[in-house]
Amino acid sequence: MLRLTFFGLLLSTICVGQTQQLDEVVLRAQRIQSKINPLSISIIPQDSLRLKQEVGELLQSIPGLFVSSQQNFSQDTRVSIRGFGTRATFGIRGIKVLLDGIPVTTPDGQTQLDHISLSSLGTSEVIRGLASGLYGNAAGGVILLNRAPIRSQKTLTASIGEFGTRHLIGNYGSNREKQQFRAIVAHKKYNGYRQWSGYENSLVNLTKTLGFSSKRQLHLDYTYFNSPYAYDAGGLTLAEVKNNRRQARQSNLDFKAGEKVIQQQITARWQSKKWNAYGFFTQRNLDARLAFEYSGQIDLDRNYYGFGVLHNGQKNNWLWQYGLETAAQQDKRKRFANISGEKGALTLNQHERFFTLGSYAVVEFRAADWHFRASLRADIHQIELLDFLGTNTDKKNLAAFSPSIAVYYTISEQVRGYVHWGTGFETPSLNELSANPTGNTGFNQELNPQHAQEVALGILLTNKNIDASLTLFNTTAKDEILPYELDAFPGQNFYTNIGQTTRAGIEATSMLKLVKTTTLQLTYNYGAFKTAKGSDLPNVPRQQFTSGITHQLGATSLALDVRHIGERFADSANTVRIAPFWTIDAYGQRRWNNLVYTAGISNLTNTLYFDNIRINAFGGRYYEPAAIRQFFFRMNVQF
Repeated sequence: MLRLTFFGLLLSTICVGQTQQLDEVVLRAQRIQSKINPLSISIIPQDSLRLKQEVGELLQSIPGLFVSSQQNFSQDTRVSIRGFGTRATFGIRGIKVLLDGIPVTTPDGQTQLDHISLSSLGTSEVIRGLASGLYGNAAGGVILLNRAPIRSQKTLTASIGEFGTRHLIGNYGSNREKQQFRAIVAHKKYNGYRQWSGYENSLVNLTKTLGFSSKRQLHLDYTYFNSPYAYDAGGLTLAEVKNNRRQARQSNLDFKAGEKVIQQQITARWQSKKWNAYGFFTQRNLDARLAFEYSGQIDLDRNYYGFGVLHNGQKNNWLWQYGLETAAQQDKRKRFANISGEKGALTLNQHERFFTLGSYAVVEFRAADWHFRASLRADIHQIELLDFLGTNTDKKNLAAFSPSIAVYYTISEQVRGYVHWGTGFETPSLNELSANPTGNTGFNQELNPQHAQEVALGILLTNKNIDASLTLFNTTAKDEILPYELDAFPGQNFYTNIGQTTRAGIEATSMLKLVKTTTLQLTYNYGAFKTAKGSDLPNVPRQQFTSGITHQLGATSLALDVRHIGERFADSANTVRIAPFWTIDAYGQRRWNNLVYTAGISNLTNTLYFDNIRINAFGGRYYEPAAIRQFFFRMNVQF
């Protein structure tokens, strides 16, 4: 009954919509410079009020996109789109993330968002659905984060909140005719709601733009990120949660579970009318302590780098883009015994390399009210392992072809629709391949890539007061990969192919301008995400609903966000049900001369829910409790 109520509300909203300016919006996530949108793309407007505190908070209002682990800074924010990415035990898997068109995701498909400054972001985009035909490996969805244009400014922002929250961010910007420069320096510290869940990190981001003409620009960017500690409180059993939801798992305390990260990245982008190119180099050093003894400490030195070039063309009713991208990832991975938080004997010493080369082409043809689009991408992957401790040196070669086609039709001046068929593939990551359930060194030889295909049908409606969409999708994946744990290695994650899975659902969105000073956003999605045995995919909510309303009252801004997460399961057998929940966040902001004051309350209703669920955890340790009601206050000074 609840979902029918939500669906009826959104459908009634959508049905009164009328289109307009969708043709005037160019979406960069679809690569080709077209003014139409035959994909399930959501736009995340720039958070001009700066109400949010983390990148994950911006994403959670997208239908079909589920964000969790926002309060475990050792495991990092996790994101799944239509069930892809749900297996991530840390960070993001199966979703391609780009920042200004440059991959944040490593070649083997892993993503961390901890080094991205929220204060620098502008309008961003999300492709909901398979997009390997455009972006290659691990594109079960795409998140294209874009930095805001540089403007001349000097600001200092300080935030304080409950559980020891302290943020300090300095922002300097200079915008001249042919040169632009921005510097962001940030320091964050948090004691944590749960025992042993605090973190501290510092960030420096420098951006330089050189304009050689109105249509030729060079963008240079450097980022330094240092997190001396991020503790992991671990998963609890339900009995432990009821006894004390703020406690840490005892083994996580005993083994001092957590991580230390240092990352540096340099990027360059060249933009002209027809040719774009980019290059990047990233170095990430990770020292991690896991909550078990054998191989419970990880030293990982990772370098990954890449280059891409693309060309845009247009003639008469034809549009096209073609490109070439290559990237390489080199991991020097060592594991040691974890002796009460101290390094013990060396248990694994191997060098892993993941090289990828991809080429793609997208073409679009317009005939009256019809648009036809096709894309094809070919990817080659070389995966190598040098085992310095054992004799399990290995090498794999994988290839994939990813086609997609779409038809877009202007039904009337007010209504437009599309049909899209796309494909996706996802290789196991180096970390997943190295988690060998035999206990030996070397790769897990039983783990294979997964492949998928999807059909989506969408209707788009917009006018100056309403922007709405309705999407139906059906997806089939083969050799789906999921994590599990073993009694012999408690606390360690392994991975297996579970066979075929199916995903089918409906997504609805609407953005309404109620009056000149008030905007209401509504999103809803419902889906069935099933294995071949008829069980639900674990940790994928059957339904989600979000509502956000903002109101401008002179120099004061007010906002209220409502979020509902439906039923889901913690295990593949669906024996452990996670109850649905609601949360409400409230914000108020006041501008006075060169000062901006912001106050917020997260989880206003004091809902007891779980920030993260550990899939198929051994011993029933599925649950990571979320924080109760918490207040924060922020002051921004403009010099």
